[in-house]
Amino acid sequence: EPPKSYVGTLESYVCVLRRRLGLGPGRTSPLATTSNGYLLDPASVSVDLAEFRRLVGMAATAKPAQGLRLAQQAVALLSGELLASEAYASWARSERENFQRDVVEACGRAAQNAHAVHDFDAAVCMSRLAISYDSMAEDACQHLMRALSASGRGSEAIRAYFDLRTAMVTDLGMEPGPVSRALYMDILCDDPTRAPINIGTGRDNAEVKHLRLLHKALEAITGVKLPAFDGPLAGMAERVLASGLTMTSREVA
Repeated sequence: EPPKSYVGTLESYVCVLRRRLGLGPGRTSPLATTSNGYLLDPASVSVDLAEFRRLVGMAATAKPAQGLRLAQQAVALLSGELLASEAYASWARSERENFQRDVVEACGRAAQNAHAVHDFDAAVCMSRLAISYDSMAEDACQHLMRALSASGRGSEAIRAYFDLRTAMVTDLGMEPGPVSRALYMDILCDDPTRAPINIGTGRDNAEVKHLRLLHKALEAITGVKLPAFDGPLAGMAERVLASGLTMTSREVA
């Protein structure tokens, strides 16, 4: 039920728009006058969302190096929230959700391409962008963990797993899947970057390995000051494990 003056209002808006954009009037204008209203010539405009999807579509079928470059060009177009002026409209929310899935999928594919060409910094960047759109994007987290581990940043990879686990347990009440858990254990067991701890005498190899694993796992809890010796370390780990790895740094301390 538009107001009676809506035609005149629309005509004035189109006039202002044409003037601001330097467009001429009439049927040959990129914003053309027709018998039923106005028509925007799609060949005369560039829309960031359309360009994003075009680049992403090309990246999906390209070889890894080219696919990564195309995806990087696509994400460079991202700025602000999609349809921010329609904050509450259901159709706009639906479009934002669809776009979010597109971004997460495109970034995950780009991270995989970055791994293929051994560009681990790009893999980290793309994975983190995907996670910024969806904190429970498990595939993206796996790409991030692999890239960080390959870059010699095992502790950051472990923290990435803990962030994923926290998000999933909090929002879904479920643990990460078996692939994520296995990847976490692989990184935990094979992180050469961790500083050594003081292991007391009389420890067998299995116990020493377990203590080192505990040390690396606890390193991922932000704000925790780890003890230098194995006795207090084991006690701290016992408290954390008893709480399901959900304790705060203050509670651990």
